[in-house]
Amino acid sequence: MTRFFWLALLFVITRNHAWTPTLHLPDASLAVFFLAGLWLTGPRPFLALLALGAGVDAWAITAGGVSSYCVTPAYALLLPASAALWLAGRFLQGSRLTGRAGWLQTVFLTAVATLVAELFSSGGFYFLSGRFVHPFLAGFLPRLLHYSPAVIGATVCYATLGLFIERRCASSWHRLTPSTSPNIVEQS
Repeated sequence: MTRFFWLALLFVITRNHAWTPTLHLPDASLAVFFLAGLWLTGPRPFLALLALGAGVDAWAITAGGVSSYCVTPAYALLLPASAALWLAGRFLQGSRLTGRAGWLQTVFLTAVATLVAELFSSGGFYFLSGRFVHPFLAGFLPRLLHYSPAVIGATVCYATLGLFIERRCASSWHRLTPSTSPNIVEQS
């Protein structure tokens, strides 16, 4: 199975609670964009994940019984929100994320990119959705402080767990495959 398949599966399972009525997992969408940016090349995976998100949302609203309350002109700001995580992953692509410093760099960058994504998605909804009578910065900041820690925490946890699993699988795979180094023949 490819990384894209596993990322898409995680994306779909956690994007909408209609899929999992008894198990409410936090949304992994932002972490999926980060990991896809880190692991996959070219714009196709990014565009495919955007389409997948729109498709899951459309299904949830039309067949899953989910309210369309969040679908407003601000929905378009999910594009730059998702791009913030994708670009953070792309920034780290090719980096040697080893040791404590590598993990801390990854966590920090993921958290900052998630905050930027929250500014686009939550800020866009607050200011552009038309759902708030008088949207002012003073009204938005408490909402941002209330909701952002959970979103940042979930995104960092999913991204870290994804990287940990990927490293463990790569390590296990490396141990199972024969070495590609030339055999050294012992002389007597």
